[in-house]
Amino acid sequence: MELFLQAAAVALVTVILTAMLKKSSGELALLLTLAACVLIGVFFLRLAEPVVEFLSKLRDLAGLDKALMTPMLKTIGIGILTQISATVCADAGENAIARLVEVCGSVLALYVALPLLEAVLDMVEQMSGG
Repeated sequence: MELFLQAAAVALVTVILTAMLKKSSGELALLLTLAACVLIGVFFLRLAEPVVEFLSKLRDLAGLDKALMTPMLKTIGIGILTQISATVCADAGENAIARLVEVCGSVLALYVALPLLEAVLDMVEQMSGG
């Protein structure tokens, strides 16, 4: 909870400062936004550690292969990074780049999830006797 409150405080201070800076120095405001995203990302990673550990315990209890959990976690990470990157691009007034980042993130997420899809296909083939 404390990490989330710190991240929220960084976000609020950044919003206030960038609102004041946008009028005089849009470039500096954008750099401040990027720095805040990196700092909040560090908070996020620290918040995500217990969740990943818990999912790993569940995976072990269920007897699932680690190769099935890794693509899922990578896909979640790609989705989060895509959303942040696209938002920063859009805030900088680069909407076309923001949309392209979203498309690329979606394709990359599908690519990373291919091992999961192949595992499901293998299970279906085994169940159907093929």
